[in-house]
Amino acid sequence: MKHNNSILNATDFWQYTGSRYSKGDIAPLAILLQDQHGVNVNVLLFVCWCIEHGFIINLPQLKTVIDATETSEVMLKQHRQARKRAKPDEKNDADYEHALAKYKQLKDDELILEKAQQVVIVDTVGSLNVASMPAGASDMSGVFNASVAALINAYGLRDKKEARGLISQLLKQLS
Repeated sequence: MKHNNSILNATDFWQYTGSRYSKGDIAPLAILLQDQHGVNVNVLLFVCWCIEHGFIINLPQLKTVIDATETSEVMLKQHRQARKRAKPDEKNDADYEHALAKYKQLKDDELILEKAQQVVIVDTVGSLNVASMPAGASDMSGVFNASVAALINAYGLRDKKEARGLISQLLKQLS
């Protein structure tokens, strides 16, 4: 069955990603995929959402989503680098409290950029005809959701055993 426009909204997606990102080892696994393999964490979490909600995004559709996030992803990467450089060091920062406040503000600003990127994802997904799995299939263990293959292929991870292993570990955290 094909769906469009109403499968996802920005508020629900933001809440979903927050709940999943903080679950188990999802955050560290997602960060490893981001830092070592160039995977956009919001796109990764969208694929997780598809899996948990019984939707299938195919490779051309996922590439459309990734392309739509390109500008925001560049901004996020630059901001993330600035935040990491600004991380305060209590032993070496003369005005540690000021540096810490600046760092916290950069983290807050990064969340605003992440949320804006999620709006782009939701808007893009709304323009696609995303398929759903047959009723009950998303609850069946052992049923493969092709969204995973789309993710692996979109980021060129087919021959990267470590990345595929990280994805597998992350997916196990969803159950």
